[in-house]
Amino acid sequence: MTVREINGETVERRRERLRDEYDDVTVREETETVGGDLFEELCAESLDGYTGGGYAWVVREPDDAVPLTESMPDEVGDERSVLMILGRGGTEWGLPGGGREDGETYERAAVREVHEETGVDCDITECFLVVHRVTVSEDDHDDRLHTLWVFFDAVYAGGSISIQPGELNGAAWFERPPDRLYPENEFRAADFWEGFEREDDVLARRL
Repeated sequence: MTVREINGETVERRRERLRDEYDDVTVREETETVGGDLFEELCAESLDGYTGGGYAWVVREPDDAVPLTESMPDEVGDERSVLMILGRGGTEWGLPGGGREDGETYERAAVREVHEETGVDCDITECFLVVHRVTVSEDDHDDRLHTLWVFFDAVYAGGSISIQPGELNGAAWFERPPDRLYPENEFRAADFWEGFEREDDVLARRL
C-alpha cells in the first residue's frame, strides 16, 4: 500500500513561505505516534484541510497596562509583561492561539484565537518558531499527517483579559516567568527573560 503524506506538500510550501518572510526563524521537525482511534480522527481533520495553527507571545508595555489601584505596591506593573493561558485540566502555562481555519494565514489564526480566548487584541511582529509535526499511528495505518505549528512575537493592541470558563482555567499577564511552561514557551522565555533567576515564591503577575 502506498503511504500517503497527507498535507505534506501544503505544509512544506507554507513552511517555506514563513522562512522566506521572517528572519532567523527556528524550524523544528518532530514525529508523534498516537493510538489508532485518535489517528483516525486526526486523519479525517487533515483530509478536510486542517494544517495546524498559530500562537502568539503577546508583550504589553507598562504604559499600556490598566492603572494600579491604591492598594497595589508601586513596583508591580513597571515592567513589560507577557500574556499566557492555563488550559482546562492543564498545569503548564502556554501561549494563546489555536487552529487555522480555512483561508486563514497562521498569522491571522493567531490574532483571532488570542482575541477569542482572552479578549486581548494583538499585532504580529515576527515569527520565532515553526514546528513541522508528522503524526503516525501506532496501529496499522500507513498514512502520515503533516501539520505546522507556528509561534509569533506580537505586541498588545488593546482589550483586557476576559476568558470563557468552559475553555480555559485562567489567563494572566506575567512580568516574570511562571514555574511551569510548555517547551515552546521556554524556548522564547529564555531570550525574553535573559538573566532572570526565578524565585520560589509566587511570581509577579497582574490581570
